[in-house]
Amino acid sequence: MKILVIGSGGREHALVKTLLRSKSTVSVVCSPGNAGIAQDVTCLLLTYDETVSYCQREKIDLVIVGPEQPLVDGLADQLRDANIAVFGPSAKGAQLEASKDFTKKLCDKYKIPTAAYATFTDKSEALAYVMQHGVPVVVKADGLAAGKGVTVATDIDTALQAVHECFDGAFGDAGHRVVLEECLEGEELSFFAICDGKNAITFASAQDHKRAFDGDQGPNTGGMGTYSPTPAASPVLHAQVMREMIEPTMRGLAKEGIPYIGVLFAGLMLTKNGPKLIEYNARFGDPETQVMLARFTGDLAALLHSCAIGKLDASHLKFSNDASVCVVMAANGYPASYKKGSVIEGLENAARHAVVLHAGTAAKDGHIIANGGRVLNIVATAANFKEAREAAYKAVDCVQWPEGFCRRDIGWRAL
Repeated sequence: MKILVIGSGGREHALVKTLLRSKSTVSVVCSPGNAGIAQDVTCLLLTYDETVSYCQREKIDLVIVGPEQPLVDGLADQLRDANIAVFGPSAKGAQLEASKDFTKKLCDKYKIPTAAYATFTDKSEALAYVMQHGVPVVVKADGLAAGKGVTVATDIDTALQAVHECFDGAFGDAGHRVVLEECLEGEELSFFAICDGKNAITFASAQDHKRAFDGDQGPNTGGMGTYSPTPAASPVLHAQVMREMIEPTMRGLAKEGIPYIGVLFAGLMLTKNGPKLIEYNARFGDPETQVMLARFTGDLAALLHSCAIGKLDASHLKFSNDASVCVVMAANGYPASYKKGSVIEGLENAARHAVVLHAGTAAKDGHIIANGGRVLNIVATAANFKEAREAAYKAVDCVQWPEGFCRRDIGWRAL
């Protein structure tokens, strides 16, 4: 197969590397890619319309859409209308991520366990709700906010401030509607299923570290590191999540006229009353994908293509029993303001200990420079978590980048 990957982050770099190992792969190209991906495959800069015409001209067999924005914008619909196989949901299916209120209503209708909630389009009503119901409360911008539109408020002032920020434009259009949720307690887990419109199977699970600093301190980010497999994710739990969440969601979407093709990424809270859905994402997680694919030993190209054409073939789904750890290196100041353009060195030495995936990088004057908030993903795989983590941090210590930082406790739960 000739494959086109859409995206420019560490998730897409991991997808590209895994696809290149697939027996079914003839060639891989990426749009737009980044400096690291460009070292592995050809990178292109295509608009949505150009993506369709390129696929037709080059006879692309499969398009894999990495990020959520092209899915929400309807790129998968455009490709399907042109009879091009695409792994990724329609714009209607991507509402699972694009609107938290949409997902909550779906959960209500099809009895999927989740946190109690209320949705508001009026700021004064939302503020009054907070004052009446008190804290803790989770304040969420309804739309896409790059993982930054969520505040877990344990005091009234923080909750009120979060509501003000949403409605006052801190997250753009995403905050025009606000969801206030019950604050669930327990251990978080990222669970992934792949779907062909009718059927779904468990892909894998991972746990990530959302807070910026060691000890789960600081602001929420898009993810500062991950590990897989997760000790909390037993086969019994996997079966329960499929039975109580993924399968009812698939059936519910089908009844709503929205057959879902792609990844269903369920963010879970393992509460004392069982797993509950925090939110759905409509694509592979970043940086969860990096550790899951580090353990993947099947044929990813064949697996995702079988989903794209509505004939899911689980025989291509295979994982090793190894442990994998990913450490995210981010620009100083992330997830708030940060500078671009600083030079990164030592990557060749780092690659002797672990796989170096590029997330927010660019090439300039023969150097790799930082071009985003989360810049590098250092991924190590070994027989156990201790060895994997040691290898990951050995690689991190080889990277010469004073303008960057990382957490030093990734994988502490597993250890």
